[in-house]
Amino acid sequence: MAMKTAAGLQPGETVLVQGATGVAGRLAVKIARLLGAGRVVATGRDDARLAEVGADAVINTAVNDEDLSKAYQQEAYDVVVDFLWGRPTEVLLRSLVPAGFSFAEPTRLVQIGESAGAELTVPAAALRTSGVEIYGAARGLDGGGMAESYAQVVSWTQSGELTFDIEEARLSDIETAWTRTDLHGRRLVVTMRGQ
Repeated sequence: MAMKTAAGLQPGETVLVQGATGVAGRLAVKIARLLGAGRVVATGRDDARLAEVGADAVINTAVNDEDLSKAYQQEAYDVVVDFLWGRPTEVLLRSLVPAGFSFAEPTRLVQIGESAGAELTVPAAALRTSGVEIYGAARGLDGGGMAESYAQVVSWTQSGELTFDIEEARLSDIETAWTRTDLHGRRLVVTMRGQ
């Protein structure tokens, strides 16, 4: 919904998924493909997990600001789906400022999460000359759009086009399961089988 409704993703566009190694980020990479993205770039802090997300290119955000900025500048992004905010997005916004006096094509950034920080500083030039448009994930949200997006995800899931990595735990083990930190992109599903 964030890519289609808030960002207005069109087939063939390039999508940057900021924070692609978590559950939502991994799904965002897959959904961008299903919506017809021409190219998908994924960011994260873990090279091994980034290699698994299925993106065309990856950027490790656990590098210094200069190297991160250079990595971002290797592509032109139509849509950014941002689960990170904080430092990585601040560096991204600075890297989108054109070097010369040429105005860039707009980049539509949809703010969804803040796993890298709740705040950032936006340089004026990032908005003035880069063409960045920043939206919240709820932009254009209404009941009909939510129902349509939900139905599309269910359809993709039923057909096998969209898959989820899950880790099952029994309800009797909920206390231990809830505190696990080793899921790395897998969704915890609590079941009542075998209770």
